[in-house]
Amino acid sequence: MKRILIFAAVAVMAVVVCTSCGTSKNASSDYKPKAGSPFGEVYEAPCTEHDTDDYFAATGIASGSKNRMDVLQTSALTNAQNIVRQKMKHAYKGAIDDYSNYIGNNAGSDAEAKVERAGTQIIDAVINNTKATCGPKFSAVDEKGDVTCFVGIRISNKEIVDKIIDHVSKDEELKIRFNEQEFRKKMDANFEKFKENK
Repeated sequence: MKRILIFAAVAVMAVVVCTSCGTSKNASSDYKPKAGSPFGEVYEAPCTEHDTDDYFAATGIASGSKNRMDVLQTSALTNAQNIVRQKMKHAYKGAIDDYSNYIGNNAGSDAEAKVERAGTQIIDAVINNTKATCGPKFSAVDEKGDVTCFVGIRISNKEIVDKIIDHVSKDEELKIRFNEQEFRKKMDANFEKFKENK
């Protein structure tokens, strides 16, 4: 998974480098050169958000006509949300698998599927309601009349875990074998595995 995230990060950097190459000398001063990169001179995008112990984060990027900056903002936000959604769902699936192994096979695959489905729906709901923590910020207009929009977001691990635990603890079938402390431990461990900057 780390290789996929590294590949995605390289692809994003390549887009930023190509975008900055095509902009005029008045390009946004938010582009900051990163020294010592094995890829040569690369730039950190405006609104770059990194995963922390408490948050999954992402920077969404969208390029297009300067006349559709409203659409670009939405596209960049959606891009950031999808990046975080992918990381969180992989981490959540890993936590469910680990927790199921911990409580034993006699818990039943129906209950496991129900917890996984509920968690996935909660993750989607929280992410879909996420607002930008940075931006939107735009590059300068290039010779084609295009701009690039950057939007950063952060989503709380604790909020996701608390909502999933609240849901499970209210379900009569699921709560019988539910160990909140162990579930939190598995969630924390799997969220840690999927943080891109660790």
